[in-house]
Amino acid sequence: MKKDKEKKPINKATLVLSIVSGVIALVLIASIFVQFRTVDESRELDIEGMRDDELRTQIASYRSRYEETMEQYNANQNTINEYETAINENQETTELLDQEVEQAKTILGLTDVKGSGVVITLTDTEEALYTYIADDLILLLSELRYAGAEAISINDNRIINLADIVTLNDGLIILYGNVRLTSPYVVKAIGDPTYLMSTLSIKNSGYIDQMKANGMSIEVEQDNNIEIGAYTGELNNRYLKEVE
Repeated sequence: MKKDKEKKPINKATLVLSIVSGVIALVLIASIFVQFRTVDESRELDIEGMRDDELRTQIASYRSRYEETMEQYNANQNTINEYETAINENQETTELLDQEVEQAKTILGLTDVKGSGVVITLTDTEEALYTYIADDLILLLSELRYAGAEAISINDNRIINLADIVTLNDGLIILYGNVRLTSPYVVKAIGDPTYLMSTLSIKNSGYIDQMKANGMSIEVEQDNNIEIGAYTGELNNRYLKEVE
């Protein structure tokens, strides 16, 4: 069962515009009430006792007041329409900003994603001439990105641009300074499976042939339902500063 969408907090600008629209509506109602009251008072006058010129003057006065009221009504209505348009545009802008934020978070690796791609399993074996080191993983990441991979993980750790992979003296591979990676190294990449496979499988110079030439174990398979979790670490910029 899908969860109900959480209610978004009321936008301050939207609330202010709604209040102003309400005040304008009250002013409009008051203007119409005054007009009706004026008409009612006119009925109490002794119209029959008026001379023609006085009656014409009174009618002209009522007509002028009516026209003024209608002009005020139209002006208020236009103002209300302008505020309603502003409110709608503000809501559309907010929705657009929300979409851009979500897209940015996806690009940065801060959201869970899924899709088609490839799964590469690198395993250290006793028969292999070498064991996998950080440089091998870094090379693989470069090949996958070159082939258009949109999301990558190693042993279910999301890889972002700030990823730092190093090998310690004892051969242990460290990711992000504190995450230990051990064989087998399962690398998942979401992207066009055809491009990813063709890039890795280039004869002789491709990543697969390079690893196999050193007697290392590597398995690559396509998968149409790969899930990669969001990056859960901290994003710290120690050296970047905003240009004033």
